[in-house]
Amino acid sequence: MRVILVLFIAILVVFAKSDKMSHIPPTKGVFININTLSCDVDCMNNFLNEGKIFSFISNYNSSMAELAPMQSQFSYYQRIFRVFEDEKFSIRVAMLVPQKSIRRYAATTVNSVLAYLISKQNSFEVRVFNSNNEDEESILRELENIKKENFRYVIAPVTQKGAKIIVENSDDLFFYIPTVNKNIFINSGTNIVFGGIDYESQINELLKYSNDKIAYFSDGSELSKSLSRMLIDKSDKIIYSKSINSSKISFKRMFKNNKKLNKSSIFMNTPLVKTSLISSQLRVYKIEPYALLSTQINYNPMLLTLTQYEDRKNLYIANSIGKSLVGMKELNSLFGHDIVYDWVNYSTSVGIDYFYTQYFVPTSIKNFDEDIVDQQVNYNISIMRPKRYKFEKEIF
Repeated sequence: MRVILVLFIAILVVFAKSDKMSHIPPTKGVFININTLSCDVDCMNNFLNEGKIFSFISNYNSSMAELAPMQSQFSYYQRIFRVFEDEKFSIRVAMLVPQKSIRRYAATTVNSVLAYLISKQNSFEVRVFNSNNEDEESILRELENIKKENFRYVIAPVTQKGAKIIVENSDDLFFYIPTVNKNIFINSGTNIVFGGIDYESQINELLKYSNDKIAYFSDGSELSKSLSRMLIDKSDKIIYSKSINSSKISFKRMFKNNKKLNKSSIFMNTPLVKTSLISSQLRVYKIEPYALLSTQINYNPMLLTLTQYEDRKNLYIANSIGKSLVGMKELNSLFGHDIVYDWVNYSTSVGIDYFYTQYFVPTSIKNFDEDIVDQQVNYNISIMRPKRYKFEKEIF
């Protein structure tokens, strides 16, 4: 296996890593062509039909790359026998990273891509283009740098602001945006695939577990306000709502003798800590909801630690993270992050899997089950229940 990370030192500086690559290159396969006669396409096909794989490999040359079936076969055997040419990489991925906008995901999404490609044992090149922010000038500068370095495939973990700039300036490049759903950009080009989860569909699934008394809590964040708007659009049965923007809020004033919340279906459009606090205070003031409901934002194992079982026993959480192949979870863990509960890292892994199986090595098998439908990753939605020690899938 030969793995080359271009500008690896720069990545270390940007993301405060301390690891160093070995100066000893890993082994690679070399197949020498001892035949003095040239081999045309018919000759190469005969090698394949007769099972003379080593002859096929040794006679393959770059001029045959234009023949898709031939290139695909060579890529397949190249991966098996680790046949790589120095300074030439068929797998080249640019990461467009606005570090200040996405914070910790600036590192974890890059690591998700590295973990996936390392598992494939192919030579690859991953280069980080850090725009720092999502100002149009910064994004366009890095898009130009990506083109100058002859990258074609770009993974861009950006917010809606950055995605809008990419949609309007995405010529000549193939993009995967793991953080945004396509429903925001109906008229985007076919060269952009979106991997953001569909919160609206998650709310639809959660409503199946509600009754005719709906309440919700929010916290004033953009995501929280967006979830609340979706809920309002979908239900005319909302009897109570409250935005918790301050740490000084009085739960006693809010919950004592609050008959509206009793036997209601409460949507927790709040992050983990606030959700845990609200659920515990509901029990303190003897409010018994019909159900507590949450989208992906609270699918986190810390919920099992931050709440008592009695606080969460009626909690239903929508989850769009699917299963990954054996080994991928462990390999990502070595990089210090997780793809089991963190949907952005999971979505990034789905994206590099898409590039790999569609463009880099088309003969390879997908690691993830999700399909791409109309330029958007199509996630299945499961309803999860936080039991005493783990999450369990709810059977409707």
